[in-house]
Amino acid sequence: MLLPSNKGPTVRAWEPEFLDVLAWIESREAPRYPFKIDVKKARQGRVVFEKSCSRCHGTYGKHGEYPEKTIAIAEVGTDPVRLRAISKDHRTWLRKSWMSRYGKDPVVEDPQGYVAPPLNGIWASAPYLHNGSVPTLWHVLHPGQRPKLWRREDGYEQKNVGVTFTEFKELPKSATTPYEKRRYFDTTKFGKSATGHEFPNELSNTEKVLVLEYLKTL
Repeated sequence: MLLPSNKGPTVRAWEPEFLDVLAWIESREAPRYPFKIDVKKARQGRVVFEKSCSRCHGTYGKHGEYPEKTIAIAEVGTDPVRLRAISKDHRTWLRKSWMSRYGKDPVVEDPQGYVAPPLNGIWASAPYLHNGSVPTLWHVLHPGQRPKLWRREDGYEQKNVGVTFTEFKELPKSATTPYEKRRYFDTTKFGKSATGHEFPNELSNTEKVLVLEYLKTL
């Protein structure tokens, strides 16, 4: 779309096809967790979740509701770089441009935080937080134990629900090229902080175990 050779008429001619693609994406159902779930714990976890987490992330099931709630950056405390990457003036331009269908699609011009996402299929969408800085849901629920430097490995972590990974104290000396360095997620770098979303600290360790089990069912 951004190539100079693709003029306006070319891009507009693609729009019907992209509308079909969008319709197909929106028709998809979240995949079911393919491993064993402790049903009793999941039921208990639902009670804890709906009491402590649903105000932002909504409820699930037959009568579930999603509030699409924006959480102020000061409250959620996660990395602010993506929020501040686009200025208010630029967002105003986006609202008036073809990217919002010239105003048909709503654009928040001065957002003050991030929208808490729906959690359908959350087990399959690791790594977590908006910048992918947290490898498992267990670490989302335990803010103080998130790895500072880690490398994603092949495989799926059933116990902690997320990607398998290796944690490092420092970048290995063997990682000398830009390609090799990109394999390591360094949460001290600009835009990659894993801090924030400390709401789970209000839960007991037992409640966290129950919520983790419930999240597998979404």
